[in-house]
Amino acid sequence: MVELFQTFWSKRILIAKIVGAFLVLGLLIALLSPDEYTASATLMPEAQSSQGRAGNLLQQYGGILGIGSGGNVAGDNIPPSLYPDIMGSIPYQVELMNQPVYFSKYDTTVNPHVFFSEIHKPFNLMGFIKSYTIGLPGKIIGLFRSSGDKEIEPVITEVDRDSVLRISKSQMGTINKLKSRLTVNTEGNTITINSEFPDPQAAAEIAQNGIVLLKEYVRDYRTQKANEDLKYVEEQLASAKKRFEAAQQKLAEFRDSNVSLATAKARTREQELQSQYDLAFEIYNSLNQRREQARLQVQEQTPVFSVLQPVSVPLNDNSSGLLILIVSAILGSFIALGWVLVQGWWQNEKNRFKEI
Repeated sequence: MVELFQTFWSKRILIAKIVGAFLVLGLLIALLSPDEYTASATLMPEAQSSQGRAGNLLQQYGGILGIGSGGNVAGDNIPPSLYPDIMGSIPYQVELMNQPVYFSKYDTTVNPHVFFSEIHKPFNLMGFIKSYTIGLPGKIIGLFRSSGDKEIEPVITEVDRDSVLRISKSQMGTINKLKSRLTVNTEGNTITINSEFPDPQAAAEIAQNGIVLLKEYVRDYRTQKANEDLKYVEEQLASAKKRFEAAQQKLAEFRDSNVSLATAKARTREQELQSQYDLAFEIYNSLNQRREQARLQVQEQTPVFSVLQPVSVPLNDNSSGLLILIVSAILGSFIALGWVLVQGWWQNEKNRFKEI
C-alpha cells in the first residue's frame, strides 16, 4: 500500500496534467454545447367504456323525444401504443412544422421549418471540416452559379391525409429533427409527451401543439364513421324538408281554392294531398330525430384526454456546466491512475525480464 502511494506521489505531476487536460476538455464541451430545453406534459386518455354521457342521455330520454337508443354508440379506442406511430407519421409532422411558434431567444415567431432551415445554424466541427474539404468544389461551383439556376423546392403547408405527399429534402430534414425532438412515452395508463428545443418558450409551445394535433388525429379516427353518418342524414333531411314544404304548399293552395269541398272529386283530391303531406311529414320528422341521434353519437365517440401535468416553460437547460466539469475531473482521475498503474506494472515486467 505504501509502495502504491509512493508510485502515485512520484507521478503526481503526470496525474495532474491528465486531470487538467480532461478539465479543459470538459470546459470546452460545456462552452460549445448548445443549450437544450425540455418541456413535458402527462395525459391520461379516455378509458375504454361501452357508453358515455351522451349515450346515457340517448338511452334515458330517447323514447320521450322519439329517438331510438341505437344500441351501443361508443367507438373503438385507439390503443396508446399507436400514439408514437401517429406522431411519427409524415402528415402529422408536416402539420406540426408549419404551425407558428414564438422563439424567445430570437424574439421572433416562425414555424419550426423556417427555424431549422434559416435561423438555427449550430456550429458543427465535423460538418465544417467536411464542407471545406470534400465539399469545397461544390462551394466553388456555387459561387459562379446564378440564382436563377437554383432549383426551388416545393414547400407543403397544407396536408390532405388521403393524397400522395411530395416532401422536399429540406422539409424531410425538418421532419427528422422534429421526430427526434418531440417524443411520446406510453408506459402504463398515462402518456408523456416530451419536447426538446434550443429555446424554452418554443419547447413548451411545440409540446402543446403536438398534444393538440394528437387529439385531433385521435378524434378524427374515432368520429369519422359517425360524422359520415351525420353528413348523410343531414343531406337526406334537406331533401325531405323540401318535399314536405312542397306537399304542405300544395295542400294549402288546394284548400284555399276549394273552401266548400262540395264535390266527391275535390274531397278525394284533398285526401290524396293530405296523405302526401302526412307521409312527407313523417319522413321529415323521422330524419330530424335521426339527425339528433347522429349528433349524440358524434359527441359520444369524441375521445377525452385528462391533463394530469400541463405543459410549462422550462426554466433551466438540460446541460449543466458544473456537472460536465465534475464528470470530466472524475474520468480524468480514473484514466490517470489507471495509466500510472499500467505504466508501473509494465516497468516491473521489463525489469524482471532483464534480470532473467
